[in-house]
Amino acid sequence: MAHTAEILNSSIIAVGDFNPAIFSPDWLERNELIGKGDADVAREGDQGRPLLVSHQVTTLETDWFALQVLENQFSLTTKETLSPAFKDLAVGIFQLLPHTPVTAVGLNFFAHFRLSGTDEYHRLGDVLAPKDIWNSLYPNETPGLAALTIQVKHETRDALSEPKDQKRISIQPSHQIKFGIFLLYNDHRDVSAAADKNVTPAELVAAVIDKEWESSWKDAVRVFDALLTMALRN
Repeated sequence: MAHTAEILNSSIIAVGDFNPAIFSPDWLERNELIGKGDADVAREGDQGRPLLVSHQVTTLETDWFALQVLENQFSLTTKETLSPAFKDLAVGIFQLLPHTPVTAVGLNFFAHFRLSGTDEYHRLGDVLAPKDIWNSLYPNETPGLAALTIQVKHETRDALSEPKDQKRISIQPSHQIKFGIFLLYNDHRDVSAAADKNVTPAELVAAVIDKEWESSWKDAVRVFDALLTMALRN
């Protein structure tokens, strides 16, 4: 049986050298990256949706995305059902700023799944993080899974260098759903040295998001479902 997330969101995070003051609602609207309705919502900046535009940080929100830009990080996050419009927004932003120095981009998907109760909750933790060693170390206490991250490298296990591109799958208890589990899928891409010298790192970021975001989304759903299915198998 397929496992369906109660909450599924995405974020696109880039590391580099940014000018946060550029990323205002007016700039997004003027460049036709968002419509007037979204720009008006972002400009309102009420207590639930703070608006801040400065040289150090820009933070704005609409009904369907949140944007935060620091001097060293760009972060765009969904707030509702995933849609290709989200990746189109990110692509459009980086296409407008082709000479922005960027070193890496992460395509992230995070989901909360509700389990049937305490039995499934503990079974999942016991399968993914076996307790034999920990029970021997703390025989009179109760060890449990708090957080686990698996790195998936695009090279052999005995490679000496740290891979530039990699995936990380993280799991921990959900803080939003009772008897829930939180899963995070991070598809990390290094763009500091573009193979095509005629393409800037920012242009490569736009291309990676455009070509890979939806396939990463599908892979995240596949991995989340398979992980839960195998771990909870009777």
